[in-house]
Amino acid sequence: MKINTITILLFFLTTIVQAQSENKNDYYNLGINFIAELGLRPGFEVDYGIPLFAKTRAKESKKRSLSHQLHLRPSFAYYRFAHNSNNFLLTAKLNYQFRIVNSSNQRHLSIEPFLRIGYLRKAYIGEIFQTTAQGFEALSGAGTNSFIRGSGLDFGGYLSSKIDWLFGAEYFFESTPDKLNLQRFLVKLGTRIKLNKA
Repeated sequence: MKINTITILLFFLTTIVQAQSENKNDYYNLGINFIAELGLRPGFEVDYGIPLFAKTRAKESKKRSLSHQLHLRPSFAYYRFAHNSNNFLLTAKLNYQFRIVNSSNQRHLSIEPFLRIGYLRKAYIGEIFQTTAQGFEALSGAGTNSFIRGSGLDFGGYLSSKIDWLFGAEYFFESTPDKLNLQRFLVKLGTRIKLNKA
């Protein structure tokens, strides 16, 4: 678990440092999403897009442009498994966005494949007991810590000059301390809010 945690921290630090010195043609943005694990366990996600690379190519004859962008997206997510656990996700996503833009009004559609690595804290709801030589003993703060890795696909589009809509799905593995690989599936619906020029 220590090696996984160090790997995540190094990934965060190196990509953030790189983002500050690379291409400055795109915008920072804030994502706010409703998520549901298995489509049933509700929660929310907040992420922050740091531009690493951006390139736009105009198609004058068709009055549109094609945009390629790469973002690092540190994120925090929470979802609840009723009568079982509260789940907290701290991750880094690396996403590539391909966007088709109407040159006359800047309306656009985008597709974004991404990779995610991070940390999942599962805090159990209610009292948890373990057996001892004397009988049963209540555990305080019971839960598990896991390393997660996965990928997904988001679709987005124009709502206004400052806000985009977003819909997506994600599949990831949860590697538990007892060496289990649990499979998770998330769906999301949310927005991206454009902030300042990078």
